[in-house]
Amino acid sequence: MRRCSARPPAVLTLLLTLLLGSACGRTPASDPATAPASPTNPAIDTADLTVAHPTVWVCRPGTVDDNCAAGLDATTVGPAGPMGTEPFGPAANPGADCFYLYPTVSRVAAGNAPLKATDTEIAVVRAQAARFATVCRVFAPAYEQYSVVSRLQPDGPSDIARSIAFSDVQSAWNDYLLNDNQGRPVVLVGDDQGAEMLLRLLQEEIEPDAGQRALLVSALLVGADVRVAADAGALTGGDLTKIPACQRHDEFGCVVAYSAYEGDAPADARFGLPSAPSRGTAATADLEAAPTDLRTLCTNPAALGGGKAVLEPYLPTAALIGASLPGLSPANLPAAGTGFVTYPDFLTAECQQAGGRAWLTVTPEPAPNGDTRSLPAIESPPSWGLHFDEFSLTLGDLVELAGRQTAAYLGAHQPPAGNHG
Repeated sequence: MRRCSARPPAVLTLLLTLLLGSACGRTPASDPATAPASPTNPAIDTADLTVAHPTVWVCRPGTVDDNCAAGLDATTVGPAGPMGTEPFGPAANPGADCFYLYPTVSRVAAGNAPLKATDTEIAVVRAQAARFATVCRVFAPAYEQYSVVSRLQPDGPSDIARSIAFSDVQSAWNDYLLNDNQGRPVVLVGDDQGAEMLLRLLQEEIEPDAGQRALLVSALLVGADVRVAADAGALTGGDLTKIPACQRHDEFGCVVAYSAYEGDAPADARFGLPSAPSRGTAATADLEAAPTDLRTLCTNPAALGGGKAVLEPYLPTAALIGASLPGLSPANLPAAGTGFVTYPDFLTAECQQAGGRAWLTVTPEPAPNGDTRSLPAIESPPSWGLHFDEFSLTLGDLVELAGRQTAAYLGAHQPPAGNHG
């Protein structure tokens, strides 16, 4: 059977090219229409919130030339080629905020990146976070993440490198709570190291604080191995004890997490194991040492209740990020005059479980005329699977999910009828 002639071009590999091969200063806060928290929500104890240094924002509402505000239209591509343009429009008065952390992109020789928003950080944030502006105000701080060099050490990043990165995240989160939140509900969004840092933020800051926990719409943690108890149907009991896995699209206060592979994850898979090999140690050794009382969480963002569902991929183009990612030629990005391309009815996804392991299987579906279609060639080891592209391949689903969960949160937190104060 012949291949579809409109096969999508090479997908952005945000980390892969980096592994193998303009800061936005703070301005006075603007105040778009806010969504007040429920009168029954407990207050946050601000006495313990410390801002270690001025936050460097890659995206923040009200900044001049906000990186998450323009150039985000998408070209819709079908089996026969481009079908039209999908215009992008940020929400005028979004009911929630999104706090986003980007993946490992820094190639500095040191263990941690400097606290800057370089073209590289801006490109990644535009590719991943900017489209969330249709459902939330986007806050994306720069942070001194551990570098690619640090990650590739035999034992992974050192505890010191991780702590440096997390201290920046913690400071930016506190800054946001003190100066921007104003009781608004929040969606946490992160990929790879960003998801790892947000998981730690949930563990150390949000779960223990009832006030912060009450603000949580959801945590969308892509490419980080979140663990739950091994018992069938368990939604907590591993990394988190009070914040469960999401099971419905109208549920809030929960977590979504997955790592994607095309087909079955290989025996030496680097992701999807309860021992979290994504933290830098050898996959085989981690599998042997995997705790038997835990399993890895997989929640399909397109079908939280389980089963197979069609994905909504949004892949960034050269028009959006140019040559801003080191080592990634614009020629390897989808060719379109818009910031993104999207492929309707091209991919499906379903969670798979094998013992304590779990992963999101992504499958290209045949074209309506029966032609076979395939994922673009991704130059990554099989053990890494779709790690470098899984965020883009599910981006439309994540944005839609954030919007639906926000609507559910706001619906549940409306003041009683007749109470307008």
